[in-house]
Amino acid sequence: MEQNHAAEVMLSWKDLNYKVPTVLNGQKVHRTILSDISGEARAGEAIALIGSSGAGKTTLLNALSGRIVGGHLTGSILYRGAKRHPGTFKRLTSYVQQDDLMHPLLTVDETLTYASKLRLANSEYTPQQKTERVNEAIRQLRLEAARNTRIGDATTRGVSGGERKRVSIGAELLTDPHLLFLDEPTSGLDSNSSEMVVELVKSIAVERGIATLVTIHQPSAHIFNMFDKVILLSQGRVVYFGPTSSVISYFGDLGYQCPMHENPADYFVRMMTLDYRSEDALTKSKEQVKELADAFAAYSSSGSNKADNEKQPDNLSVIESEASGKIDLPRNSWIYEYTTLARRDWLNIFRNVNYCVSQVLQPIVMGLLIGFMYYYLEDNALGVQNRLGVLYIILVQGTFPIFFPPLALFSAELSILTRERSVATYRLTSYYLSKTTTFMPLVLVSNTPFYIAVYFISRLTIEASKFFIGLGIFYALNAVFVAFMLLFGAAVQPIEVAYVLSTAAITVQLLFNGFFVNFHSVTVVLKWIRWLNPIYYTFSALVQNEMSGKEFTCQPNMQCYTNGDQVISNYDLGRFNIWQSVLLLLMLGGVFYVGGYAFLRWKAKPRYIWI
Repeated sequence: MEQNHAAEVMLSWKDLNYKVPTVLNGQKVHRTILSDISGEARAGEAIALIGSSGAGKTTLLNALSGRIVGGHLTGSILYRGAKRHPGTFKRLTSYVQQDDLMHPLLTVDETLTYASKLRLANSEYTPQQKTERVNEAIRQLRLEAARNTRIGDATTRGVSGGERKRVSIGAELLTDPHLLFLDEPTSGLDSNSSEMVVELVKSIAVERGIATLVTIHQPSAHIFNMFDKVILLSQGRVVYFGPTSSVISYFGDLGYQCPMHENPADYFVRMMTLDYRSEDALTKSKEQVKELADAFAAYSSSGSNKADNEKQPDNLSVIESEASGKIDLPRNSWIYEYTTLARRDWLNIFRNVNYCVSQVLQPIVMGLLIGFMYYYLEDNALGVQNRLGVLYIILVQGTFPIFFPPLALFSAELSILTRERSVATYRLTSYYLSKTTTFMPLVLVSNTPFYIAVYFISRLTIEASKFFIGLGIFYALNAVFVAFMLLFGAAVQPIEVAYVLSTAAITVQLLFNGFFVNFHSVTVVLKWIRWLNPIYYTFSALVQNEMSGKEFTCQPNMQCYTNGDQVISNYDLGRFNIWQSVLLLLMLGGVFYVGGYAFLRWKAKPRYIWI
């Protein structure tokens, strides 16, 4: 395919070397992943990165896109002739990951619509223009038939794999990026879907003047010939970089003539892959790869491929401020980001039928069950024990059922957060608050019937003030455990580990709430736990609210509490009054909430290496 060499050089790289530390035979060494790699990508050009597994394709793509984490990267990468600024560069480029990370319960149209709302600035685009961009993306990517189909996942039926990949690409193309990076866009797709994806990417790149780099593993001959240029990698070295139309003749001149009826990509990959079947085969294949890499290095330095490295025309000036300086690209207001994210979160929640049904039914069923189990508490010795039991079960309802269902949803979305944050889609504060204001109201509303049922069926003290104070304490516990959930979800991954550790943490809190063990007898080594235990403060406040001023009747010749104040004193639950206990409870919740944000910011913040 003939190249337009007058096109602007969007990205150039020279002498890239990347090493990572590893241990070999008990000694720390540095393994070379990329070695002396140079090249360039022009506007409207589609470049394929091809090589066998471990050749360095994705590493090179990540280095060029500014997504390398760890290791030691050297060399030069220039955007429009100048050094890249991280904050600017990531907002002018787009990266389509191999895994399609999207909300499964949103439709294709909704996915692209929310992407346009969050990534396109209101100062530059009206709502109508954003809608037109979404419609254009759907048309260009041939997604009209799937517009109102949900994305889907392993448990939710949705669009096909090819359609899902096109939606991922469409979400990145909405911003008119200058550079588009795609990591294995055809992975897991059939041949027809693969060809469609590459054909669409190529046509859009030419139409919009986007420089496109694509890692691809053994493409078909038809897909291979769609690319303008190809980079062949083996063991971190370039074996060939140049026009796709010239690659067969280039290797033919070296004595590696591709058979007439064989897929060139298959032939080249086989030629560059190390053969581990025997020591002799491995040695021979390593020598062959070195020979090919050395031959291309000599070919490049000789100036034989001068056309591919020609100087930019003088009329295409470097936009210095855009390329190397930090520029204030327009972005949406914090309020707009928050409201948009909150609407998306509520839509996801309400479409998750299993979650919503369980959140509504579980508190009602448990409220009726516990209420009738302790039906009509009496003011006698047995009533004291049962009242404490009711209050303890209220604590249990405010912990595990509140913590685990939202944790699963929150953890599942962290990968989407990382993807969206990597291209500065929104601020983390707006995301974090949107999650809070999604989970919190649903938790409070759904658990209200539980408290009402338990309170009136078991017949705790029937006084308006005590009822509403107790409800407020219960709400405070709910809020604190939503914050505790956000902390664990952000700090502990994977989700299986979070389940185990959080179960242990909540169990310890329940054990040291003051009901099972009297703190007068607890060893000094463990006494400190109650001061950091939100459940202790909750139980203390609930017991004081229920027992304060309560009188009990005792049968003759039977030891029992004659009033509620004796119960509070005996269980050592009166160290702080109700309001002090609630304040300390909320302070712990604030620590959890801020800690969750800190962990989320630490984990979601890219630690990429820039050169």
